[in-house]
Amino acid sequence: MDKSLSLFERYSLGARIFHWGMAAIIVPLWLLGFYVGRIMPHAATPQKTLLLLIHKEIGPFIIVLTVLRLVWRATHRSPAMFSDIPEEERLAVQVGHFALYAMMLVVPLTGWVRSSVHGLPIPMMWVVDLPPLAHKAPVFVPLVNVLHQFSSWILGVLIAGHGIAALLHRYGRRDTVMNRML
Repeated sequence: MDKSLSLFERYSLGARIFHWGMAAIIVPLWLLGFYVGRIMPHAATPQKTLLLLIHKEIGPFIIVLTVLRLVWRATHRSPAMFSDIPEEERLAVQVGHFALYAMMLVVPLTGWVRSSVHGLPIPMMWVVDLPPLAHKAPVFVPLVNVLHQFSSWILGVLIAGHGIAALLHRYGRRDTVMNRML
């Protein structure tokens, strides 16, 4: 075992599986939503319909994974932060993690509400259709569209910031903070 790895406590295998598994789902799903919403032509096409269907099938599953991850986190101790991390950075880590978890719930929930007010089905993982969270209400469509897009942008910024912070620890400070999740 690498000597530097023995100097700190790693996150549990379950925590690491949740972390990297959810990253492997959320980042491509975010990019897919961005591609469909911002890069593809606005006109409906079979390709756009298929990509949106994939986005909608996987999106609600993020809620399930996030709840399971929160249960895991509540029932399994996380490793302590290094003692030499300044208090303001500790606070930034706590606020950042809270915001990430919140947005991992808010983004798919706003997508669920978005489909509901459009009067569209809410499929999940090609297995089940979820009940609508709101009645069909075309008057609320623009508002819910903005809420979903805005919360998605916040999530994207948080994910980018999280990744940048990890890389700064690894290559800037050259400490072992990132190794705890590897």
